[in-house]
Amino acid sequence: MFYLTPAERKYLLIVFLTLNEMGWTRLKKISDYAKVKMPSAKQSLDSLAKKGLIYYEKRGAITLTKEGKKIAVKENENIQAVKKFFTEIMLIPSDKADEAVWKIYFEMAEEVVEKFVLFAKFMNQCPMEKPVFIGHFKEFLNSGNVSTECPFLNKGQGGN
Repeated sequence: MFYLTPAERKYLLIVFLTLNEMGWTRLKKISDYAKVKMPSAKQSLDSLAKKGLIYYEKRGAITLTKEGKKIAVKENENIQAVKKFFTEIMLIPSDKADEAVWKIYFEMAEEVVEKFVLFAKFMNQCPMEKPVFIGHFKEFLNSGNVSTECPFLNKGQGGN
């Protein structure tokens, strides 16, 4: 295994997300998706090609190698788990969560990403109903107050 910079991971994912039904994409499509100029995108794509993660020829189609696809699929699963966490646990609107996940996910240290993704996947896949605190959090967002039904509210005040 080799080290990928956050920018390389991001561009590998963008290649994956912009592939057409034929399994290829173009530099222009990638730079538009990333909201950068083509020379900036090209630099990261050149690096990914040198590492054997994409096939990329000047002015040609861009495709993923087997290893590139494997990494991109994992990145996509991770970023979708984080987005789901943002929308379903933190109750962030989908459009804002999408923007936030792209800004935050690729800036976190790898160890933090791994733990965050594991936590997000756990929260998303746990067979139990969503924890009661999510309902209380929703009430708190609407009212600005912690619910009186919160089992922990009275603990420090002579309660249970």
